[in-house]
Amino acid sequence: MKKISFFKKPEKIPRGFTVIEVLISIFILVIGIIGVLQAFPLGVQVTKAGQMTTIAAQLAQAKLEAEFSKSYSDFLIGTSTEDYGTITNFNFYKRVTEVNCIRSSDLTEVPCDYDLTNDPFPMKKVEVTTFWKSPFGFSEKDIKLVSLISKK
Repeated sequence: MKKISFFKKPEKIPRGFTVIEVLISIFILVIGIIGVLQAFPLGVQVTKAGQMTTIAAQLAQAKLEAEFSKSYSDFLIGTSTEDYGTITNFNFYKRVTEVNCIRSSDLTEVPCDYDLTNDPFPMKKVEVTTFWKSPFGFSEKDIKLVSLISKK
């Protein structure tokens, strides 16, 4: 005859994590946190570089607009430089403006004393290059805007 028991022998129930499981979990968590924390300085660098590039482009555009407000004959041929610290509120930037004469038929640079009878539509090329020093390195960066202006 088979003995019937109302009481079952309790099976082994896991009561928690082992020390090795906890250490492995902490190690994986620390590696993930370190990876995330290393992304923040890189993000700050990229943001600052983009900000400085945008400011440089705006400074170059502002100089072009100032040049365009002049009459054609007031354009001074040659190169002018606004060195670091001389642009108001923008001490970390330098601008170089270069104005040359251009032959309108083939857009080549020509001496600015050429014969106006041979070229009834003289043109001038205005180049504005803005330089800045990268805050996270020692390299100098630049951006250049070029435009043409013709005699009206």
